[in-house]
Amino acid sequence: MRRSPWLLALDIALVVAVVAGITGFARSDKHVTLSVDGQASEVHTFADTVGGLLQEEHLTVSQRDVVSPSPADALVDGATVDVKFARQLSITIDGQPKQIWTTAVTVDQALDQLGVRSQAAVVSASRSDRIPLTGLQLGVQLPDRITVLHDSRRTTVVTAAPTVGSALREAGIRFGTHDHLSVSPQAKLSHDMNVSLVRVAVRMERHPFAVDHRTIRRGTSSMYVGNEKVVKAGHDGRGVAVYRLIKHDGVIVRRVLVKRHLARHPAPRIVVYGTKERPYSPPSGGAGGLNWDALAQCESGGNPSAVNAGGYYGLYQFSLSTWYSVGGSGNPVDAASSEQTYRAQVLYSRSGASPWPVCGSLLFS
Repeated sequence: MRRSPWLLALDIALVVAVVAGITGFARSDKHVTLSVDGQASEVHTFADTVGGLLQEEHLTVSQRDVVSPSPADALVDGATVDVKFARQLSITIDGQPKQIWTTAVTVDQALDQLGVRSQAAVVSASRSDRIPLTGLQLGVQLPDRITVLHDSRRTTVVTAAPTVGSALREAGIRFGTHDHLSVSPQAKLSHDMNVSLVRVAVRMERHPFAVDHRTIRRGTSSMYVGNEKVVKAGHDGRGVAVYRLIKHDGVIVRRVLVKRHLARHPAPRIVVYGTKERPYSPPSGGAGGLNWDALAQCESGGNPSAVNAGGYYGLYQFSLSTWYSVGGSGNPVDAASSEQTYRAQVLYSRSGASPWPVCGSLLFS
């Protein structure tokens, strides 16, 4: 049966429409890679733009988020769409707080974006932790360099310790309660800080000491002038003194007396000396009739205790050697006036008036 021309044309038109529809469907179905915060997946989509794809995947982005290609760009088959959501990071670096938005997925990536690349930095969270979309609070202590002068050497430490004390302990530099630090152990570190540590040692020392005994002199009329006798020898006292020594790096800087204990008290030395005048007879030769008062006034002003800087003593200014030669003992100034006159008369009987070249002539006045 032969079909009419218009039916044939209708069939052709239907075939063309079906083919065109099939071709259009094939062209609108795309195979793309969608990466969200580093997590990639294969997606089939009929969207014509990147923004349409995001809408199909129920992904809402803001101006802080990063989408590549742009949401307005056309979507082609085989494309890769990268979406990075921004997260709010509350970070405190060395005590200085700040808030930033970042598309970093992990703590390590965020620190890298901030320029904190030192592995010695102390971070309050694991570097591999993911930053949630809701944000994260993070503390970072950057490393500092501290130089410590101690024990006759210099130690340089790079550390993120928060205080001077913790930095020293981290470096194995121990310090005691008496040791002196130039900076408080609780002080915060600063870069290129210099700290000196002085070792302070405190110890007790015992030292023996002596106390000199004194001498007591007592006169007695039972002995002649010039004679003396020790009746009690006496002895020094002795004891122990306790001192507190303070050393800085081994050098004594202070010595403090804590106590003294006297184990034996000193005993005085007792000496008796004679006060009894020696008996004497006037020398022969008429010396007793001379004017001895006039000679004494001329030589010493009549002072039996007179002392001349040249080494002459008493009323008649005896030298010690002359005094001894005429039987005197001790010092003329310690002898009575009568004994001094007697010794002068003995000297006159032996040598005349010549021992007194200036005043001797007054003997005959």
